[in-house]
Amino acid sequence: MTLARLDKLRADIRDRAGTNLGFPDATDLDVAALLPLAGTLLNNVGAPFGPVGPYRNHTKAFELHVVQQLADLFHAPLDDRWGYMPAGGTEGTHCALWLARTRFPDAVVVCSTAAHYSVARIADMLRMPLLTVPTDDRDEISYDQLTMLLRRHRRRSRRNTPVVVVASIGTTMTEAIDDVAKIHTALDAAAVPAELRWVHADAALAGIPLGLLDRADRPAFDFADGSTSIVVSGHKFLGVPTPCAVLIVRDSARPGHHSASPSAPDTVHGRHIDYTGSLDTTVAGSRSGHAALMAWWALQTWGLDGLRHRARQARELAAATTARLHDIDWPAWRHPSPSPSSWTAHPNQFSTDGHWPPAITVHT
Repeated sequence: MTLARLDKLRADIRDRAGTNLGFPDATDLDVAALLPLAGTLLNNVGAPFGPVGPYRNHTKAFELHVVQQLADLFHAPLDDRWGYMPAGGTEGTHCALWLARTRFPDAVVVCSTAAHYSVARIADMLRMPLLTVPTDDRDEISYDQLTMLLRRHRRRSRRNTPVVVVASIGTTMTEAIDDVAKIHTALDAAAVPAELRWVHADAALAGIPLGLLDRADRPAFDFADGSTSIVVSGHKFLGVPTPCAVLIVRDSARPGHHSASPSAPDTVHGRHIDYTGSLDTTVAGSRSGHAALMAWWALQTWGLDGLRHRARQARELAAATTARLHDIDWPAWRHPSPSPSSWTAHPNQFSTDGHWPPAITVHT
């Protein structure tokens, strides 16, 4: 009976693979070379930066390679970067906001109404006030409304309240991209001091494909544009077959910064844990070493040129699919930004089993 249940699960997954709409999960990463390690516990306890501790069944060196390679892609300064691989984008955003709140205990969180649902939950968990800003007709955060909202908030509070803005770099339904440079302009207009702001780029969905674009073609979202922290998913565009993410933070922005370099011991915002023999600066402590290994394998398998080719194929497929839908009078729309290829269809009839909304976003 146990084996029969497993056989049924495998069959169900095979059947669903060709009809998945709405959830971005690439399936073209071959991890067969890693299967000999599948039965081994790989626990990356503690941050990859700094001392690894006495426990040796980990893949922190591979995790650090992934963090460094994506930090390069997102133009993080070589001497001002920190990060790790959380279990998903939500944990990455949680860690970023936790760091921001520790640095700014009375900060307010601001995001658009199209932000991921987890932002409100995380703000509640951290007991941080949350302000939401309407979006424009492109589903981007309204920069004028952001300025006006913060002006009103500062007038009511009568003090220089620190501001943590969560920029959506690929909204869930339309893949709209909030412009980080314009967010800073809006903060300037609201008279928020530069030293009292933190901009977190929630790029779980679109960050890697956008980062692969030429500098002149990519939207303003990375560290060169003013982001303080960035999180991207590993199980979406990279196709890692287990939920995971990569969080990268400006090291100088973390609380109690002591100018630690990536190769120096991580002594910032963490304490030595006798049990693990390392410093723990993460949210969860233990995390999957297999996820880090598979993310590293994905980067080695394709390389940046191969990943660019996959992103280009996805955009071309989305454009062709949208055109075919128009040909059969099925209303469809693609966001004009160079996001990783999504279209939103509004069918008159669609089999939804009662769970889907009328608008369906398809990520290719």
